Amino acid sequence: MVTGLKRQSGLLLGLTGYLHIIVGFIVFWNPLKEIVNAGIFNAVGEDYPRAAAIWFLFSGLFVVFLAFVIGWVVKTKGIELPSSVGWCFLVICVTGVILMPVSGFWLGIPQAYLIIKK
Repeated sequence: MVTGLKRQSGLLLGLTGYLHIIVGFIVFWNPLKEIVNAGIFNAVGEDYPRAAAIWFLFSGLFVVFLAFVIGWVVKTKGIELPSSVGWCFLVICVTGVILMPVSGFWLGIPQAYLIIKK
């Protein structure tokens, strides 16, 4: 049985993903409007702001998806995630912080710690 904050790791990650999506809609509002105005299908092409908007939103969606899986494993099955999952997540977040210090990667570091700790 998984207890304490470790049990909430999926929820915390999900909140981070939803925050990422909300920020994406705020920051990339204009490129997203352009995508809709262009008819959506094949509306990104090589336009960097549009591509950045899609990648930003889809990475947030992927984080939410991962959070659902983690929540299901931890809460429904009562299985503690292997610490290797936390270490991989930590490496991703620390690399992100190094490359982009002004970003949300900082939010993942304590979450990785929750997964790693015994």
